[in-house]
Amino acid sequence: MEELELRVGGWEKEGKRRWLKRFFSLILVVLLSLLIVGPTLIEYKTADVGENSLYLATGIWNGPFDHRLTKEFNGHFKISSLTYETTDGSSGRLVVISISSLANLESQIEGVVVEKIKEKTGEEGLTLIGNGAVLNENNGKLPHDAVIYKWDARVTETATFFGSLGVGEILQVKTIFWTQNDGQIQDGFQTIICIAFGVSQTTINQATELVENVS
Repeated sequence: MEELELRVGGWEKEGKRRWLKRFFSLILVVLLSLLIVGPTLIEYKTADVGENSLYLATGIWNGPFDHRLTKEFNGHFKISSLTYETTDGSSGRLVVISISSLANLESQIEGVVVEKIKEKTGEEGLTLIGNGAVLNENNGKLPHDAVIYKWDARVTETATFFGSLGVGEILQVKTIFWTQNDGQIQDGFQTIICIAFGVSQTTINQATELVENVS
């Protein structure tokens, strides 16, 4: 009897080990499947300024222009971007970026946003000055979880749209961003980043009104 009990105990331990191996193997298969198949499940989602925007409807701002579709992180980020600008050709520009992903970017959103700010500022031929600030604005027209960053930026010799202002001139950079769940799990998440460049607070306020109508 004692020998039988030891053998049965050995079979039980072996069964538990086999079950754990199968469990971890299943997890590994699922993770690998997401890495491989994940990018095919993600679709581009474009965010744009709606017709209710006063400054867009009255022609003070124009757009959208320069529609770009790009991929990052082996296709796990599908990025769509649009640009709007003031009709005077020198006062302000607004870049609306939509990032589609299967995972919620909340834990890394700050890093993603800062990288996009630096990227778009460089494309405008501007240089960020110092550290940015987090603004606490009471704006009920923005999504409830919207976060706002503010920087100053200097015009460089590579500037195009803002080149007429002259090298060394200072602009304001205001970024508003939020993340939303698009419903079903397979629809993933959409992170919207709106980066406004303006020569004055008036221009920045106009760009903010455009962002209030982004969907």
